[in-house]
Amino acid sequence: MPITTPDGAVEAARAFGERTGPLATLAAGTVPQCFASLRIRLAELRTDALATSARLSLSDGPDFLEELGRREMAEISIQIAELKAWVATQRCEVSVCECRADRLLRSLLEKELIDVQSGYRPDNRRRPQGPVALMAGYRVPAADGTRPPYVLIDFRNNIAHAVRLHRGWRARLVTAGGAKLVYASPGYPETPVERYHEDTRACAEAVVTALQH
Repeated sequence: MPITTPDGAVEAARAFGERTGPLATLAAGTVPQCFASLRIRLAELRTDALATSARLSLSDGPDFLEELGRREMAEISIQIAELKAWVATQRCEVSVCECRADRLLRSLLEKELIDVQSGYRPDNRRRPQGPVALMAGYRVPAADGTRPPYVLIDFRNNIAHAVRLHRGWRARLVTAGGAKLVYASPGYPETPVERYHEDTRACAEAVVTALQH
């Protein structure tokens, strides 16, 4: 059954029997203000469940214990999927959110079937700070050198910073003739983090509109 309430999520978390970590905290009745750690733990459990199921499927013949193990892993996989589905619908408190700031923007653009890639400065691909922008709708230049338009979305820090540290977006349409600003968050680069959700949706809408024209 789908989980639809915090009480249902707490009950589901108890089934895992973990003594420490985000699942144990949820099982104790505390719904987190940020779901990043819970998402990571559920992803780890899903990976472990898939690996165990694969090992149990290697047998050449019928085995009662292996069949029992497969059934148990199927049940665990369903429990993980149900709790992941509930977590996916929850909104973090932005002031404490440790989720990556680009997560929501990527999701909104991908729902519009727009490809999103990480963008780097030409001189820092091997440096620890990593990618610093997103490239929406980017395609490799044509054989004659023509570069299709795409939108470059800048970050205040880098692509891996948390929502709680986020201070806005700046999106520019890049064409052969140069770059044109299509969106800037109010107050960028010091946009109040409290505006993160509405601001991110506004940025996504502006990017979609720019790429459609």
